[in-house]
Amino acid sequence: MNILLIPENHGCAYSIDTEGELYYAPQYQDGTVNVEEFDFVDYESMDDDERNEVEKVHNQLIDVMKTLGYYYKN
Repeated sequence: MNILLIPENHGCAYSIDTEGELYYAPQYQDGTVNVEEFDFVDYESMDDDERNEVEKVHNQLIDVMKTLGYYYKN
């Protein structure tokens, strides 16, 4: 099951796995996303503002996964 979140002005779609690892894939100009292109989010390459925005997205996805019972964290 893939749950995607496509926030405005990010230019990509985000998803997480059951352990909370955040992934992204580019969103094309026609609005499509190729789920085969997902890659890990690299927080180290972001400035503080961008990191804060992506962390908000990450937390939203975690909340959805918890609600659905698909989130597992040790």
